[in-house]
Amino acid sequence: MNDEDGDPPQRGDDRAAGEPDDRPGEQRPLDESAETGRWEVFGRGVRTALHNNATAYGFSISITAAYGLVTEARGTASALETISFTFGAAFAFLLVGSVFVARFPHGRLPESGQVATFTGGIDVLSIVAAVMTAYGVSRISGFVAWPLSAFGTVLAYLLVGGLDVLLARTIARRTTFGSSQ
Repeated sequence: MNDEDGDPPQRGDDRAAGEPDDRPGEQRPLDESAETGRWEVFGRGVRTALHNNATAYGFSISITAAYGLVTEARGTASALETISFTFGAAFAFLLVGSVFVARFPHGRLPESGQVATFTGGIDVLSIVAAVMTAYGVSRISGFVAWPLSAFGTVLAYLLVGGLDVLLARTIARRTTFGSSQ
């Protein structure tokens, strides 16, 4: 039997030029459902990347801006000023972490995908608060501006970040946007 009788071609059969077969490396034509499936995977991958990186990205933006602001106000940093900036940031992170781990020992909050979606978007509030704090503290005169700018930036970012989660949960309770419906 041949192709017209309904039997599939066998290996070694003559094929029309360009017709795909099951050999590895050859592409099959995409049907609409396969393409939709790939877009779904891609979209979910982007959402995962946003969820996993939003807070770190926002923090990176904030601390970089803080360093730029204090540099603009104080001039180019010496090695000692850069180290003091770093220690100021690290100390704030350690302080906030110690206080909140001691007070709330049961770990982080479980978040639905919907809350995580809003938290990433609302994270801009943490960035604004941190950068405004950095701007204000960078205007302090003297060496102390370096560690205090970093300390204030980290403190503002982390504390407003906690409020971001509260706001995201409140919004999530009032809408279906971002939920898996």
